[in-house]
Amino acid sequence: SAYRRYIELTREHSVNRDIEQVASSVEAAVQGTGLTGAAFAELIGTSASRLSTYASGKVTPSAALMLRI
Repeated sequence: SAYRRYIELTREHSVNRDIEQVASSVEAAVQGTGLTGAAFAELIGTSASRLSTYASGKVTPSAALMLRI
């Protein structure tokens, strides 16, 4: 039981770390271009509000969108 809980917590921590890393990568990509968020979003085929959710970590972009980013 304690071992199972340890595995669950470790998995949750790993997922959260991955989400934070993707969000950080999105934010760095936008900043690296020198474009506004809206201009960058248009360039990759999404909305500024959706891009904001990716950069905040609220939503994880698809692999295809990550490649465009």
